Amino acid sequence: MALLILFSVLIASAIVAAEPKFTEEQWARLKAGKQVSKVWNEGGTQSAGRGYGIFKHPPELMWKAICSFELYDEFIERTTVSVLVDEKTKYKILKDNLQDADEVEKLFKEMKPGYKRKDSGGKWTVYSYQRNKLPRPVSDRWVLLEITHDDKQMRQTWKRLAGNIKEDFGYWQLYPLENGQSLGEMQIHLDANIPATSLITDYALAVSLPATYQSFEKIAEYLDKKK
Repeated sequence: MALLILFSVLIASAIVAAEPKFTEEQWARLKAGKQVSKVWNEGGTQSAGRGYGIFKHPPELMWKAICSFELYDEFIERTTVSVLVDEKTKYKILKDNLQDADEVEKLFKEMKPGYKRKDSGGKWTVYSYQRNKLPRPVSDRWVLLEITHDDKQMRQTWKRLAGNIKEDFGYWQLYPLENGQSLGEMQIHLDANIPATSLITDYALAVSLPATYQSFEKIAEYLDKKK
């Protein structure tokens, strides 16, 4: 996922996920358009976050929004590049152990973006390159993620393949609500690999969770208008 949204764990289960349980206070917060979230440190500079929020759009539309990676650099603040790379390009990035984002992006001239791999059981996978211009001390960060999708369960899981982010893995899960809206659940484990206390990552996660939900709402609105 783009580092800005810091979203970027679990392997998708063969069993349909059960809707999370909330207290009355938490439900009131969700219905008020706010998120229920928690951030914790996992040791060293790695932190994790879990967030829940209600989208005003139905799950089918929100699923398309979350999967619209090539719109991330248009709708997600500070994400400057978001491209789906093919198998050949992914292999070269890993084989050559590329570290510089500019060198990685030179490879895009020789490929057709938008590659998707069809997997068994109706699932599909993409290799998502995301680059972000962030405030110091994080600054310029890029990551190549392998992201697998289960359309039936509306579950997305990702893991880091390369980049100047040390670790990034997590999942998105959507649940239908009776009023035609959607409940979104997101969890991320992130190590930005910066020479600073993990409190910076903790704070970034806490701040970015609400922004992430807002960004996907904007993408959904854009897709809905294009119908």
